[in-house]
Amino acid sequence: MENTADNCLEFATALGLKPDADGLFVGKVGGFPVGLKFIDPAGACLFLFQIRHWLTQDAPQIKSLIYDSSTSQLLADKKIEIEFDDRLAWLTILDAERCLADRTISELLESVLNSFQSAGLVGDPELCHYCQKEKVSTLSVSEGKVGQICSTCLGERVKKKERETATPTGDAVSILLMSPFAAVVGALLWAGCWYGYGRFLDSFQSDTVVMPYYLIALIVAFIGVIVGAPVGWIIKQNRRRGSISSASAAILFGTLAVVFGEIIYLACLIWNWYGVFSISVAVKVLPDYYRGSAGFSMGMKLFAGIVSVALAYEMSKPTQSKLKL
Repeated sequence: MENTADNCLEFATALGLKPDADGLFVGKVGGFPVGLKFIDPAGACLFLFQIRHWLTQDAPQIKSLIYDSSTSQLLADKKIEIEFDDRLAWLTILDAERCLADRTISELLESVLNSFQSAGLVGDPELCHYCQKEKVSTLSVSEGKVGQICSTCLGERVKKKERETATPTGDAVSILLMSPFAAVVGALLWAGCWYGYGRFLDSFQSDTVVMPYYLIALIVAFIGVIVGAPVGWIIKQNRRRGSISSASAAILFGTLAVVFGEIIYLACLIWNWYGVFSISVAVKVLPDYYRGSAGFSMGMKLFAGIVSVALAYEMSKPTQSKLKL
């Protein structure tokens, strides 16, 4: 295993690639900016090449690419994969350890790069791939991707990322205005689910109902999911939501959905017992109701409440803007 890792390093060095962050090796091969990452070098090793070019994904040159017979056969046998994004090609070699052992990996890479070059993907190897005007002497690496980009084009993309990145408290007002409605929906779902669960158990007309613990856990988790989902979903609709505003709202209104849902549930029980539906009475008798409840029942509701708030929190997390190269 150690020999494979050593061979990977030796191969990257022979290509003229230098180590960068996150295990990426970067350099130029055949005029193309290339990034190479070894996936699981101590086990079932595979090579992931990223090859920069100057064309968009739907360019006719890419659609008309022709590979030699050996490369075409490897593609057909699914021993390698080649995929394209804008200005970036991904070459995955799945049986890298064997290719290293029989020294065919260099020939394979050279064949693929020759096909790219014949199709005109390399462009001018010294110019920025974006503006095609400025000369670029140093490759850039951003978020694990290698790029041939001038300082002007890079600066424009950095500014765009900054504009798209929300402040920690972004959309706080709209979130606070929208989330109470989601909390009300969650509360009604909480009350309805627990009331329905109780009526389901009552239908057996027995003081003891035996259910597997895993089934109880699934039911309780399901209740937590459908209660937390409306809160998380409504916060998620605010595209420029900040990390602090979204997390705070998810925890606050997810908790309120559970608390008010429990009050409504108790009001439903009072209505079922006495024929009177009263939120105020439910609030007054809530402490006594909890003191008289079984520990297992309270544990179920606590678990459902945790699932509810956790789901709302996860759904509301803002997506991080990326620097697009």
